[in-house]
Amino acid sequence: MNKIWYKEIGFFSNPFSIKPAAFHDQAIGYEKVVDEISYGILNKKIILVDGDYGNGKSTILKRLLNDFGGKKQVIYYSCNRIEGRLDVKNLLNGRYGIIGEWFDMKPKDMILLLDEAQDLDAKDYERIYPYYQEGYIKSVVLMGKGIKKENIIGGLKSNLEEVDMGRLNEDLAVLIIRKRIGDIPLLTDSIIRKVYQKTGDNVRTLLKTCEELSKLSIDSGRRKVTEEFVKQYFQEEKKDKVEAKEEKKEEIKEKKEKVEAKEEKKEEKKPIIIDRRNEKLEEKEKKDKVEAKEEKKEEIKEKKEDKRKGGKVYKPDEYKGLMKSSAEELLNKPTDEIFGDEQYY
Repeated sequence: MNKIWYKEIGFFSNPFSIKPAAFHDQAIGYEKVVDEISYGILNKKIILVDGDYGNGKSTILKRLLNDFGGKKQVIYYSCNRIEGRLDVKNLLNGRYGIIGEWFDMKPKDMILLLDEAQDLDAKDYERIYPYYQEGYIKSVVLMGKGIKKENIIGGLKSNLEEVDMGRLNEDLAVLIIRKRIGDIPLLTDSIIRKVYQKTGDNVRTLLKTCEELSKLSIDSGRRKVTEEFVKQYFQEEKKDKVEAKEEKKEEIKEKKEKVEAKEEKKEEKKPIIIDRRNEKLEEKEKKDKVEAKEEKKEEIKEKKEDKRKGGKVYKPDEYKGLMKSSAEELLNKPTDEIFGDEQYY
């Protein structure tokens, strides 16, 4: 059975663990931040600590719990929970369990640690204020990224103190890793600096990258991470990112093609309606034109025939209108008006 990589170099647990509980007593690089927050708590302040994910917020919170906890005087609450808005009364009652809820028992001088406080709105701060004013809450520590100070109401804002988290640098990166692994040659200072340059000022990313490099190196039979190994690792990582990007593009393209194919199929299924009305109208017009042309030809032919014979041919249709006239009208009407110039044929 293969040994876990860190046990092969003498560690009982993963030295690069990102879980604050594993190294709760080590706030390397954040001692000043912890001291400022602790001082603010003792002076009953509302402390705002703005920091991004992976930059040591959780480590600082664990350190504060370690320093001020033990007497059930600290309440930790993550504001991004799904159960609803911040319920301060319920948190205070919960200090005494079910009895506290039954009899509305609330402790005094509690320290409220609120993680992910960027999710709080003005109404949440309004819920905090009366308990802070009455002494049930001694101090509030707000931690998160992009906390909206305009939401903090006046009664709390007058006691607000801001603490700067600071930024990770190369020297601090070396200090953090050395505190984790000691002086073993697995990662030299120059290698740690190179990793920092590639990963930026995020502590969590630094730890995860050092863990991956160490594991890959140990698994391949090497007890030391070399510069060539680091170079290869980041080249492959870059390649993986490019490939992942291309795969994403291909996936989007396939989805688009599927949608287009679906739309085309819908179009094919639609019944084809041919309007024959215009065609029939055109046919009728064409037929009428042909008939009119034939009638014209016939008329011309008849005229030619009349001319050839030198007289007029009797045409019953020409006198149909005459039949409608009364006998008296016909008798009284001059003959030349009835038959025209020609009287006999």
